[in-house]
Amino acid sequence: ALRFVGISALFMLAFYGVFYTAPEDSPTLHAFIGRYLKAYASAARVVLGVFGFDARTQGATLFLGNRAVEVARGCDAMEPIAFYIAAVIAVQVPWRAKLLGVLAGVPILVFVNLLRIIALAIVSVRFPAQFETAHVTVGQTVFILCTLALWFAWVVRASRAKKAPRAA
Repeated sequence: ALRFVGISALFMLAFYGVFYTAPEDSPTLHAFIGRYLKAYASAARVVLGVFGFDARTQGATLFLGNRAVEVARGCDAMEPIAFYIAAVIAVQVPWRAKLLGVLAGVPILVFVNLLRIIALAIVSVRFPAQFETAHVTVGQTVFILCTLALWFAWVVRASRAKKAPRAA
């Protein structure tokens, strides 16, 4: 347990050290984050358009009707994804299983976060009085629970694969 906590903590310290640098100290990182946030807004616009919503974007802001939802830092799911990666790396399984856990898990978490952004945009139009609750309480809680469930499912699968005898 201490090994797990130690490895996770070191990974997260490294993440925070890089991810939360000042823009003037790392303009390349901040340009990347800006493009990442715009990509979320654009993807949400496309999905909403498929379902008949008149959505448009300007930078990382998604407009739906007369409402705007900004995809800002913190809405990018980077922290929970980093926690997921740290927890995967910290588990004592072969590196191949860890790599598969990251390569499969991160896109799933990005997709779940995209669904969260889309849902929040719809809530902002249909139930504006509930937006803050949906954003802060429900959306974040559900996303964290999804992250934990995904990690737990990966641990169970990776642990079973570790114990399974290899074919000769």
